[in-house]
Amino acid sequence: MLNKLALSGIKHRLRDYSVLFSGLIIASAIFYMFMSLATNSSFLKSNSPAQATSFIYGFGAVLLAIITIVYINYANGFLLSMRQKEYGMFMMLGAKSSKISKMIFVETFTIGAIATVLGSVIGIVATSFVSQLIIKSLDMKVTHFNSFYLPALLITFAFFIVIFIFSALKNSISIRRTKVLTLLHKDSQPARIKKNKALKVFQVILGIVFLGIGYGTMIVMGSNPVLIYLGVPVALFTIVIGTYFMINAVIIAVISALKRNKKFSQKGLNNFTLSQLSFRISDYTKILSMVAMMFALALGAITVGLGFQNQISTVVDGQNYYDVTVNNINNSQQKRIDKLNTKQVVTYSYKASKGTVYYQASEFKKTPFKYQKFNMKSMIGKTSSTTDPSNADVSYELLNNNLPRYRTSKISVVDGAKFDSIDSKANSLTLVKTKSFNKDLATIKKINQSEQKRYPELKGSGASKYDAYVMVNGIFSGLEFMGLFLGIAFLAMLASCLMFKILSGASSDVKRYNMLYKIGTRTKVLRSNINKEIAVLFAVPAGLGIIHVLIGLQMFSKILYKPYMNIEIPFGIFIILYLGYYFVTRYLYKKIVLK
Repeated sequence: MLNKLALSGIKHRLRDYSVLFSGLIIASAIFYMFMSLATNSSFLKSNSPAQATSFIYGFGAVLLAIITIVYINYANGFLLSMRQKEYGMFMMLGAKSSKISKMIFVETFTIGAIATVLGSVIGIVATSFVSQLIIKSLDMKVTHFNSFYLPALLITFAFFIVIFIFSALKNSISIRRTKVLTLLHKDSQPARIKKNKALKVFQVILGIVFLGIGYGTMIVMGSNPVLIYLGVPVALFTIVIGTYFMINAVIIAVISALKRNKKFSQKGLNNFTLSQLSFRISDYTKILSMVAMMFALALGAITVGLGFQNQISTVVDGQNYYDVTVNNINNSQQKRIDKLNTKQVVTYSYKASKGTVYYQASEFKKTPFKYQKFNMKSMIGKTSSTTDPSNADVSYELLNNNLPRYRTSKISVVDGAKFDSIDSKANSLTLVKTKSFNKDLATIKKINQSEQKRYPELKGSGASKYDAYVMVNGIFSGLEFMGLFLGIAFLAMLASCLMFKILSGASSDVKRYNMLYKIGTRTKVLRSNINKEIAVLFAVPAGLGIIHVLIGLQMFSKILYKPYMNIEIPFGIFIILYLGYYFVTRYLYKKIVLK
């Protein structure tokens, strides 16, 4: 009988359960996606030159586990709050508390187990889709990575099963210890906000101090990467604590100040909105702090991932000025070059005889040869040009990058008469500089492959710019993949947590908005009020997260060339996706609270 009543209660609250169930599925899916990287030691070693990568991922796994526990604890409380009144009615009608406890245990564990299984399946599919999308779109080379990784799946199952067992036990014990009257009138009990100005001031000071320590630690790590093993835990701990205090104290202080401003608070529904926010911020401090940290981690991971993409271009451009090199150009190669968006095309004639390569001085005077002086410390190259390639640096550049067959030959620059008198076959060397190496990458690859078929000695010589690109891309692709993959995973996690938290409290707001509607408030005004309220809840963690990222990029000042270069691209992409969650959340919220 009790099981039938439980099932009928679930059917009655199917919409609320669907929100909860979706959140649990996403949580387990994201956890699996992260573990598929963090537990795959072969992948981490083969795709990252940094020795601390395994340590960072291990620490990240601990952080994600804590975030997941907090989220499931909130979801567990939401599940219990939905059914407390019904459980009280069952007990008032004579049901034994032991039977109720057993029913709660089975219900909580069953929901958790089903969500974990479905989430893991979705996690495997999402891992495959996201990884293939990133690898193909950015021409990455990633090794030892599989979307289905058994150790990650087993860890996910074990982690969530243990959590849901404890959650089920916690719910059962909580119901047994709660009085029947308390359960029956749970919805009627007001939530009181404790106000202590001295405590709030103390929290503001602590928040500033902890954030200062965290930010300072990240800056120091940027100058001394050796400190990463100590700096990462310290920075994460202090920034998490500082974020919590800043949201709990500073944001509430700002809301209180706005409420005291009569011109602002008495305008329209501003006072109602501020009261709603004051209540929500107090109630949401933990999850907003968690979302702010995940926002910073997600945005930081995407920014650093794209930073490694910029690093690839910087290093490759620093080694070779010309994007394409063709010996004795033929019709097929000429057609491919015509497809390129070229900036400069230059052709030099040369003859090889008795260990010497001869060039015509007039051709270099007409079109000076350009080359890169590569700096190993800064990982960038400085473009230079010369009309005389006989000096050692330039001859090395010509021979090594463009004519590997004559790498050990000497160079001699002669006039036209001397060049014509040399008894050897005249050859041509065509050099092409494009406007964008990355945009023409597919065509450049075909030209390079065709050139290696014509001249087998070019294979493995590293002569062309494309060969340099393949080598550098192999070094940085793994790090770039990790950053983008984890950024997408954390984005889904943080936005889902915030969205489901807001929607789970929507049912309690139905009476408030219904009352406003009955006293004559227009629906348009109510919709505008909801937009503002939810916008603030999304903006608070986003603002703190952006500040964390801007300062946190200092950690990579020794690894990335100009870590802030093109920062508007990842920020823009991330904010657009984040806004998508905002619009979905406010749409679903309106459907619940407005008639």
